[in-house]
Order: sequence, then C-alpha cells, then structure tokens
Amino acid sequence: MFKIRVVEKALDELSSRTVIKPDTVRSVLCLIDLNILNEPNLNAYIEDLFEIKKNKIVTVYYASKRSKELTSYSPLFCNRHLHWDGTLIHPMKKKIMSKKYDLLFNFFIKDNRTLQSISSHVNADFRVGFATVDHRLNDLMLGNENNSAEQFFNTFNNFFFKISTE
Repeated sequence: MFKIRVVEKALDELSSRTVIKPDTVRSVLCLIDLNILNEPNLNAYIEDLFEIKKNKIVTVYYASKRSKELTSYSPLFCNRHLHWDGTLIHPMKKKIMSKKYDLLFNFFIKDNRTLQSISSHVNADFRVGFATVDHRLNDLMLGNENNSAEQFFNTFNNFFFKISTE
C-alpha cells in the first residue's frame, strides 16, 4: 500500500514537469521489458536515427523475476528491486538515475509499479512509450501495434521530428 502511494506521488510530480523536446539528441535511455520486446538490442536503430555514439545510449532491462537465462542483460531490474517503502534498491540505480538524458524510451505495454518507478526516476527531457501505460509517463505515446523495434522507430520517426519546439 505504501509502495503504491510513493509511486503515484512520483508520477504526479512527473506529470507537472515542463516537457522539452531536444533540438539535438545526444543521450538516450531505453527501459525495456524483456517480457514484451524480443529484440533487446535497440542501439542500431537509435544510432541511425540520431547519429549518436553507442556509448551515449544506456539500456536498462526489466524482468518480473530473475533467472539464469537473463544473466547477459545488465543492468536488470526486477520486482524485488522495488522495496516495500516505495524506494528502488539496485546497485546500478545511482549511476543510471544521476545522469540527464535527452530522450527516454519506455518499452513496456502494461502498467507495473517497478517499471513506473524506474521510469519516473529517470531525468529525461522527452519521454516516448506506449499509449497503454499511465499517460503521465510519456510525452509521445504510440499505439501498441508498434510492437517490433522496427515498427516502433518508424512510427516514432514520423511523429517526433514533426513536433514543434516553440
């Protein structure tokens, strides 16, 4: 119960922020739910789209439970990383959350307290995700028919560059 209130408060704070569409994208964070996206390497799409270096793209993975098959994904968050008091506990949390990103991609289609908490703690100017999750998380919401990385980035490309920055 307490966990829910803390996450809801973070989402409310997120919804009251000023949205800034960056003129140039120099840093990107991808939050990927491994349960829905079977192509977890999105770096090639992002590098081509924004012409940025691979080291400026940070990928954070999520799985509901840890397993031996997921050891190659790092950093990997799971439900146990959202503490009972609503705080995130993960060794990589400070490294990920202390940086500022121009763009955040939320690759998850269902509301989940852990994913919502991670996303709401990321300091990003512009957020992109699916319309099926809490509307406070994303500035640009795409339909969940864009379930492959190629479809997602094609649709994103059609809309993002048409958004006026003024």
